[in-house]
Amino acid sequence: MSWPLALALALTGAGASAGTPPGTRGADAPAQPAQPAQPLQHAEAAARPGVVTSGIVQSPTPAAACELRLTEHRSGRELKRLALDARAPEVRIAFEHSVLGTTVIDRYRFTPAPLLVEEEFEGEGYGLPAAAGPGERLERIGTRQRLTLARLVDPLVVRALAGPRMRLLLPQGELLLAHLGAPAVALEAVGCAAQPP
Repeated sequence: MSWPLALALALTGAGASAGTPPGTRGADAPAQPAQPAQPLQHAEAAARPGVVTSGIVQSPTPAAACELRLTEHRSGRELKRLALDARAPEVRIAFEHSVLGTTVIDRYRFTPAPLLVEEEFEGEGYGLPAAAGPGERLERIGTRQRLTLARLVDPLVVRALAGPRMRLLLPQGELLLAHLGAPAVALEAVGCAAQPP
């Protein structure tokens, strides 16, 4: 079983595996080497309208054409909205691996359904990919590895655990999901045009 699937099962309670990092459903893979980022005090206050990095633009207003909508998984209560780059609506989710202590970054593209398109990580075993599957590519980049794939992860739900520092990587810093006040956060793209996978 691949670790993103194991994470999805762990979140829903359908079947956790021993090596599955806690708190992730499909958020256990690095996309780019971790770079120091400043935590966000208030995402809107720290926003720089028009700045685009990795497909996310911090929304200066609550209603943008293409947005990332974060809701509490069980109740559907809206927690936050972030503007997405309508040309390439993507989000990066990072966390610290519970066993290895290394940063894992998953990159999702919204078509509008969420596709896991890249996992970047350091280390081996404990739920991390060991080989590429059909249609996937695993490559080493320095001390890290990158798995390129196109796996549907719908719904995209992430357990907002503080320990592994589950977070969104934004242009102006990090948004720790535990600060949103919900045990599990659903992420969906709204108002975005259909994209090729």
